[in-house]
Amino acid sequence: MSNKNLPLSVFVEFISNCTDFSKYKLLKGTNRNTRESHVNKLVDSFKKFGSGSVVITVVKTKSISGKIEYYIADGQHRFLAAQRLELPIHVLIVELLSDSKLNLTKYIATLNNTSAGWSPKIYMDSYQSNGIREYIIMSELKTKTGLTMTDLLFIFIGSNNRKVFTSGEMTFVNEADSMELLDAVMLVKNAIPDKAFVRRSLYKIMRLCKDYNRMSEAILKTSEALKIAHMKFSENEGEFYDHLVKIYKAEFSVK
Repeated sequence: MSNKNLPLSVFVEFISNCTDFSKYKLLKGTNRNTRESHVNKLVDSFKKFGSGSVVITVVKTKSISGKIEYYIADGQHRFLAAQRLELPIHVLIVELLSDSKLNLTKYIATLNNTSAGWSPKIYMDSYQSNGIREYIIMSELKTKTGLTMTDLLFIFIGSNNRKVFTSGEMTFVNEADSMELLDAVMLVKNAIPDKAFVRRSLYKIMRLCKDYNRMSEAILKTSEALKIAHMKFSENEGEFYDHLVKIYKAEFSVK
């Protein structure tokens, strides 16, 4: 476990052929929703080949209730499949050097950060449940604006850096400036391509000109002109960017 975002942990115990499933729990709002289809596939596999190689990682912690509990950090689908068949599994138990709910959340999130089952919403819900202000704000804005996570990451941290987001360490570079940019984006949202990866071009140009309102008004004027000609902005990112550059140069008299 060398991932630099992973809270430091120490080995506590390795339990071989464990059949006491009742003591291990899932952390509500942090463990991803289980996929029944995946559990069923594992059940079929375990029926054929057994569960002799199945290992799950569990954190021993007092951070949730004040008393010792055991939360599954990795392997919940394997755990459920083995539990249904009443087959033994191996349990690796660790403790976090800094035992807190936030570190438990980070630990579980980091171990699962390559899983397709962990959507941005799960990370968002997990970290805002720990009271992290940036995640609370971003969740509210995502609902309010209808923008994607990609959009909001570009607006508030300057890039689509998912590692920062999933690590629980996300901080806003300049919140006041980002809110102004967000307002400008919402002014032109319906006039530009409805694809987050295309809108990346907009954020680059906006940061370049810095006068967000003036640029947004210029974009709206261009959009209206295109409508008259029965045209619209291209959904090709490169072409859209080139068009925005032309608008920027014309509006700000840049050669």
